[in-house]
Amino acid sequence: MIITVAFGKGGTGKTSTACAIVNYAKQKGKSVLAVDCDPQSNFTYALGGDASKVGLYDVVTNRQTAGSVIQKTPQTMLIPAGLNLAAAETEILNRPGRDFILKKSIEPLKSKFDLVVIDTQPDLGVLLVNALFASDAVLLPMQANSFSIMGLYQMENTISQVNEVRESLNNDPLQVMGIVLTKYKPRQTLANDLRESIEEQAQAMGTKLLNTYIREAVAVEQAQALQKSLFEYAPRSNAAIDYAKLCDELKLF
Repeated sequence: MIITVAFGKGGTGKTSTACAIVNYAKQKGKSVLAVDCDPQSNFTYALGGDASKVGLYDVVTNRQTAGSVIQKTPQTMLIPAGLNLAAAETEILNRPGRDFILKKSIEPLKSKFDLVVIDTQPDLGVLLVNALFASDAVLLPMQANSFSIMGLYQMENTISQVNEVRESLNNDPLQVMGIVLTKYKPRQTLANDLRESIEEQAQAMGTKLLNTYIREAVAVEQAQALQKSLFEYAPRSNAAIDYAKLCDELKLF
């Protein structure tokens, strides 16, 4: 299964969520491939990868095959990003079939892993669209604030457009696994009020607001800074407990 973790706004815990899924899968004995589709390379760094080596840029610009750029880190197998990935959008913009480049590149690897997790950049550009076409499902991490709700509307529109194309090609639609609230403060009145609006929007998208929410925890940033798995660094932290519940709710493994 290939899943993309995406949201059209920064700071929603997208990369932290992608890392947690990768780490939890490994803890469960699963083989996982992480794919960093964000030029900022935060996913690459957090998983212990080297952004200075060949990576996704070389894959989408036909310089390397996806299998040839995989790095083995203490946490996972990884196709890294690098700052040069930002240039890829310009290079592939006018290429025929540009939205399917990533799909064609990683499809041969799908059978070799139990799970492929793609982290994306916080905008609605060509790389995000590539990730959505390459995936079976998408998970949407967001915060319970008004700016994130605006981002959710944008994601709904993008996913709808992707599914229109997939339908025209007789492909299965992209499954929206759900919306997960991150950095959530359950005692905050505003957050609880906005939760109702998010639930309504989720239903309009044909998906759901997941029962599990991710509480704020400094352990997440600490683990990433040290390039360690959250479940090894701080297994009793609120975030580790919440992310384990999230993976169980999603029934990924």
